[in-house]
Amino acid sequence: MRIIFHIDVNSAYLSWTAVEQLKNGAKVDIRTIPAIIGGDQKSRHGIVLAKSIPAKKYGIRTGEPVANAFRKCPNLKSYPPDHQMYREYSRRLMDFLRTYTTHIEQVSVDECYMDFTEIADRFTSPVEGANEIKDEVYKRFGFTVNVGYLPEKFWQRWHPTLKNRIKCTRCSRKKFR
Repeated sequence: MRIIFHIDVNSAYLSWTAVEQLKNGAKVDIRTIPAIIGGDQKSRHGIVLAKSIPAKKYGIRTGEPVANAFRKCPNLKSYPPDHQMYREYSRRLMDFLRTYTTHIEQVSVDECYMDFTEIADRFTSPVEGANEIKDEVYKRFGFTVNVGYLPEKFWQRWHPTLKNRIKCTRCSRKKFR
């Protein structure tokens, strides 16, 4: 049976912006306050591209107009996107994941599938491997990822438990019947 991991960065744009700000001396981690990435802060135009967990508690959603987000949370902090930086963080992450196996299928700037099958014998279980990857990403880069696994990658995108934060989840075929 094949073991396919689905690896997804948690709120990638916001996480990567936070890591970069902290490296440059920021006193506050924007992941811990109501904050968004997106739009134009002065004109409050555009859409929310990413949000912090505290912003989510105000009902702010990815894709909604920035003006609506500010109505929900007047003390919201907004930061412009930096797509060049995001591409660089994405490249670093994928390069790191390829140190485990070259069988990586990147599907967006912040997520990929990894065929773990050929390296599974290095670990006592897929969960141990998934946890190592999750922990190493945080230790090396300062942001978190979710790692889910199934024998078929199609189902990983649709299983609701994979939406949980910083988790390693295994789903059986029985859960889908």
